[in-house]
Amino acid sequence: MALTTIPNPMGLTWQAWADTVVGFNAACRNQVSADDAWEEFAQRLTLIEPNTPRPDFFDTWQAWAEALKRTLEV
Repeated sequence: MALTTIPNPMGLTWQAWADTVVGFNAACRNQVSADDAWEEFAQRLTLIEPNTPRPDFFDTWQAWAEALKRTLEV
């Protein structure tokens, strides 16, 4: 599965960021939920997108989301 839209987390809340990811990436809608805690969301995403950074290496969701964006940008 390729994520096509990963927003920059700067200035967004977790909920707004996760809603955007789920809303613009239909392939992950049944796999992750924007209502999950960021660590759970990230862990589930690692199961469907192998290049997703593991959440346990990050202190904040913003740091993880920035790494995800850098890792998966085309």
